[in-house]
Amino acid sequence: MHKLFLINCTPPLVKAFAEMGYEVEHVHGQEGHLDLPVLLDQLQFEPDLVLQQESLGRRCFLNGLNKLNCVKIFWSVDTHMNLYWHKFYAELFDCLLTTQKKYIPELRQACEAKVEWLPWMGNISEVGTAGGRVIPHSRRDHDLSFVGRVSSHRRSRLWFVEFLKSNYKLNFQDNLNYQQMMELYRNTRIAPNEALFGEVNFRLFEAASCGCAVVTPDVGGGLNELFEIGKEIEVYNDVLELKEILDRLNKDTVVSGSYGMAAYARVLKDHRPDSRATAICNIAENTAARSLSAERAELLLCISEFLLGESGSYSVDWDDLLKRLLGLGRSEIRDVALLRIFAGLGQSDLFMGIVRPYLDKSLSSDDCYFNMSASLGALRLGMWEVAKHFWYSFNSCSRPEEMVKPETEVHLLKLWGDVSAKKGLRIRSGVAFKEDKDIPSCASDCYFAALYRDSSDKEIYRKLNSIFNGVKGGEPGRLGFLSHLSLHYPDDWRISAEVAVTNLKVFRFQEGLKELETAHDLAARAGQTRFFERKIELEIPQFNKLVNWS
Repeated sequence: MHKLFLINCTPPLVKAFAEMGYEVEHVHGQEGHLDLPVLLDQLQFEPDLVLQQESLGRRCFLNGLNKLNCVKIFWSVDTHMNLYWHKFYAELFDCLLTTQKKYIPELRQACEAKVEWLPWMGNISEVGTAGGRVIPHSRRDHDLSFVGRVSSHRRSRLWFVEFLKSNYKLNFQDNLNYQQMMELYRNTRIAPNEALFGEVNFRLFEAASCGCAVVTPDVGGGLNELFEIGKEIEVYNDVLELKEILDRLNKDTVVSGSYGMAAYARVLKDHRPDSRATAICNIAENTAARSLSAERAELLLCISEFLLGESGSYSVDWDDLLKRLLGLGRSEIRDVALLRIFAGLGQSDLFMGIVRPYLDKSLSSDDCYFNMSASLGALRLGMWEVAKHFWYSFNSCSRPEEMVKPETEVHLLKLWGDVSAKKGLRIRSGVAFKEDKDIPSCASDCYFAALYRDSSDKEIYRKLNSIFNGVKGGEPGRLGFLSHLSLHYPDDWRISAEVAVTNLKVFRFQEGLKELETAHDLAARAGQTRFFERKIELEIPQFNKLVNWS
């Protein structure tokens, strides 16, 4: 392998490949559609490897990948936000790389391409203007710094920043360019980190590259393979643990400096761009090129764009996409995209043109997502009998013994939510669902749509609480469901304890402690103090150590 063609790869990675002796051509800032064979022909370049790195701000779709004989790799950077469409787009490539190790099993089940873990990287060369030298912690200007966007839509991060501001001298910035951010980290002792969806994120590598003592959520996903916990970084599960760690690091520059220098050394050893370039080349050498028909490639490209567009992206040309979808041969995956588009547009006749063969049994499907989409698309159009038909059709194929008659729209939505949850279609991270007009794609969507129609249904709150229980990043929503239930069941200490624990997981320190007192009192009145203490010990193992409990 000698010639590499890189699309939207970061400059340090491009530089690393070039310094390794490869012949490199690259394009950056690409968005929309890029006809790769045409571009390569114009450049008179025949690569051995094509590597596309996901660009977070600009979505680029590659046309003609199936015409290339070389190895093709896609690096999914924000898998935790884009899994729902990446698993289709990745089928156009021979190998999918993901920064998030915990998604590998799901991706391997959904995708025929080879799937490998490639974490994000640090960047020592961008540390500062002093030749990359690390400033000792005793000479750094800021005790704690956090750089990130905060808004009402990111409630957990909002509470995170509020907690840090109220307890420490926090330098908070939300509008820095990359170089400014790295310079700030370079002059910061401690970098508390927060992850929106339980991901191993950029901030970890950026702060470690600058010698900060990083305190990051214990998200799993190979985190302990990237940095040694307790020596190179510290991790926390809730605000009590976060406070204990920050208090310890904040009062001693020697201790914080020890973590920062160890993290910096680990980045130098394992997480530089040249380390990732070497790993990519090794993976490519052991990856075989796959063959893909033009029809299949176009279908995968269309479905990827459809899913991204349905989530609200403005980068999709809907008129062009519809024309291309209608030009493809009929298939279940094509039909589900079309029926969802037509239902969303309120086009009843066009919707019926897609679903009619499934109504008259000339076509059939036992797929949960297809039948749910057809049923709830029909519900969106006011076609109650058609909506019920697809519910009955799905049940007669897969679970006739559990056949239930839908009584109302809310009942039908709850039924589809229950089935979707059992099938593993629980939530779609990274997609903001609009209850008043969107067609549900998963269990949580169904329950939210049902709740929009009947906000007094306590069962829906219980179902949503169950769906989001244990979901990293789902805690703010779960707190709302639990708080609503606690109003209806004020004497239930278990609900009160869940409210308390969830508050502590989303950095609501005082609120969490206060709710714990309430739960303790309720449990004592019920003669169940022992069960309460056992639950709290299980949920917050260090609670008795970190808080004076009387």
